[in-house]
Amino acid sequence: MINFNEFKKIDLRVARVIEAEKVEGSEKLLKLKLDLRSETRQIVAGIAQYYKPEDLVGKEIVVVANLE
Repeated sequence: MINFNEFKKIDLRVARVIEAEKVEGSEKLLKLKLDLRSETRQIVAGIAQYYKPEDLVGKEIVVVANLE
C-alpha cells in the first residue's frame, strides 16, 4: 500500500502501440514501440503469453512513464 502523496508521483500516460514483436529467445517478452504523443518510446513487457504482437498494434495502453 502507498499513500496518496506517493501515488501523485506516478506519471501515468496513455500510449498507442505503433509496433510489437516477440523478443528473440524469450517466451514471455514483447518489445513494444509506443507513441506517447510528445515522444516515442520502446518498452519490453512480459505479456507474450497473453497477447499476439499483431493484435496490439493500434491499441492504447497505460504506461508508467517515470518508472526507472
